[in-house]
Amino acid sequence: MIFEWETEEERLLRFMQIPPKKKLEWLRQMHEFMVKCSSKRTKMIRWKLREIR
Repeated sequence: MIFEWETEEERLLRFMQIPPKKKLEWLRQMHEFMVKCSSKRTKMIRWKLREIR
């Protein structure tokens, strides 16, 4: 949620208060969702980009 009265610094401080474990869990869930909902073509593109790195 974006609060218009917040400054950029206040927003960053608020996000920094979220525990790292919770952030990683959220990232894992987002990754699983993207893998589940992506088409085969999109998955192949992501896989090729990953190999390049």
